[in-house]
Amino acid sequence: MAMARSGGAVVMVMLMLLAASCAARHPAGTAGRAAAQGAPPAAASPGGMRGLAAAYLAIARPANHRLETEVDGFTRHQRDDLAAAEADLRAEAATEHHFDRLLSKIPFPPRIAATARALIQANQRRATLTGQQARSSSVTGLLSLAGRHRAADAAVEAQVRIIRRALGLPPPQTS
Repeated sequence: MAMARSGGAVVMVMLMLLAASCAARHPAGTAGRAAAQGAPPAAASPGGMRGLAAAYLAIARPANHRLETEVDGFTRHQRDDLAAAEADLRAEAATEHHFDRLLSKIPFPPRIAATARALIQANQRRATLTGQQARSSSVTGLLSLAGRHRAADAAVEAQVRIIRRALGLPPPQTS
């Protein structure tokens, strides 16, 4: 979820291209007239949904890779190197926040936007807990929040499955 500056710039360019593409295909007022006539919004069209799915994957894939790396680091350090484990947790929280910021910028149709907001809220709760863990004063304190962190992970994963299904994507791979 936290990408290098160049990765963030790439995502922003992709989102701008997606928006420009949608605008070019649907001149001003067309979406409003279509909605008034009962037609689905442009994003619900197969091309529009594919574009939204691509935009989601463009931020989810690097974020997931980054989180895997950070979680692996935390797992290596959690029992014997408090400072390194806390640094890994801070990196996780930063990745989670960065993903949320990028996800909130994708122009989803209302039903999927509601799911995206639920995903962001679940991820923010997880990031808050991750931050609490990162401020632990001992390995015991750090590990005492592990159960709550697993529950927060499960809540995020549930929302990810819902948004992926809504976007026509396969379920996330489990490792």
